[in-house]
Amino acid sequence: MNSRVLTHPKAGDLNENLTTMCSNFRNPFLEAALWIKGEMLDIAGMLNAMKGRDLVMKRQIATEGRKRDDQQELEKLSLGKTTLKSFFKSKDGKEKDILRLQASIEQANVEIEEFRKLMNFITVYQGQFAIEKFKKDKIAQYTRMLNLMAIKSVYNANLFTQLSNQVLQLQQQE
Repeated sequence: MNSRVLTHPKAGDLNENLTTMCSNFRNPFLEAALWIKGEMLDIAGMLNAMKGRDLVMKRQIATEGRKRDDQQELEKLSLGKTTLKSFFKSKDGKEKDILRLQASIEQANVEIEEFRKLMNFITVYQGQFAIEKFKKDKIAQYTRMLNLMAIKSVYNANLFTQLSNQVLQLQQQE
């Protein structure tokens, strides 16, 4: 065969076909890279949901600790013991502190109960719905992405085969 493949008089529109083919090639890995970035964001979102549950649990534990401290202070004030917080207070100030601590303990009881309800809801929702749906969606997306990559690879192979066929036909014409 002559060394002038693209400019040979019998090559015809091979140069245009080559240019068209190169522009039609699709890199399946570019979309895979974008898909992987999206997957990383989805995983980060699921991790943030798990961290949100942990944050609610920490707030519940902190509220329980504050309630325990208030109960200890209330017991000391109710028994008439002097504490660092009540050392310089009058009897009227101590009575106000007792009322304030009782209200604070009641509020803490309500908050703790609400935190427990929220924790139960989050645990059930994440365990039975969110994680299962996440898994199913990820499997479907993974399958779809592999299928898309295979289709693009086959399409690219078909384009290359067409070009190779044209070059072989040119060689056989000589």
